[in-house]
Amino acid sequence: MKKRSSIFLTLAIILMTSLACSVGSTAVSTEVEKEPTAGSEQTNPVATTVPSLEAGGNDPSAGPETIDLTNSALYIHPNAPAYTFDVASKFSGVDATGSAKEVSLLMTEETQTLPQNTQRFIVVVTGGDGSAESVIIGDQGYSVFQETCYPFPASSTEGNPSDEMPNLQEDIKGEAPRVESGIEVNGFVTDKYELSSENMVSDDELISAFVYVARDGGFITRFEVQFRSKTDYQGLDPNQFTDITTTHNYIPVVDGSLDIVIPAECNK
Repeated sequence: MKKRSSIFLTLAIILMTSLACSVGSTAVSTEVEKEPTAGSEQTNPVATTVPSLEAGGNDPSAGPETIDLTNSALYIHPNAPAYTFDVASKFSGVDATGSAKEVSLLMTEETQTLPQNTQRFIVVVTGGDGSAESVIIGDQGYSVFQETCYPFPASSTEGNPSDEMPNLQEDIKGEAPRVESGIEVNGFVTDKYELSSENMVSDDELISAFVYVARDGGFITRFEVQFRSKTDYQGLDPNQFTDITTTHNYIPVVDGSLDIVIPAECNK
């Protein structure tokens, strides 16, 4: 049982150390050589821009001209019995030899509360040993690591990977102005707000940052940030700046229809 629990904790560590870089830090630990394939069962929702209006346009349905980023209502969707949350990061820089180097990372959390508490966590790594999947259904957990299943009682672990997922409310602050309205993102009509360096807790060199607030529910469904930082992550040259882009997508599933099941490797 100790070994099985340790595999689950391995995933938690991968998540924890990787996500440190999702907004402004530079300590991450999972490298992806190419984009996830269809077989990975991962999705990274793409924003669809419908005819929209700039901030000064006449859109009577638009959200407020400015939002308070410390308002906790922006970060919750209380009526949703289920949601998906993914974080995609890309690092573009050079290695110690001056050769171009690009690293990408995709992590997904799926959570539902009905008919019982169920969660699924995935770290997508292509061609590396960091890929992992964990599913918790009630009091029973299952981890898949290197195509091997390790079942475990959820009570046997210390902590939960969801505790290590980014908490956007801790990373941004202040007020942000509306710059566009009527943009469809993640299936929601949203208003786009621009963040400045004063809104960021991190002191990295900010290039751009935006949040998209769903009109139906008033929550942030997408956060985008691009910044520059010096890091030695995965062989990048710490003496040169690396461009880092990160996108968070939060998608409530109002009908609770997430299909979270025991991994195939554990159901043989």
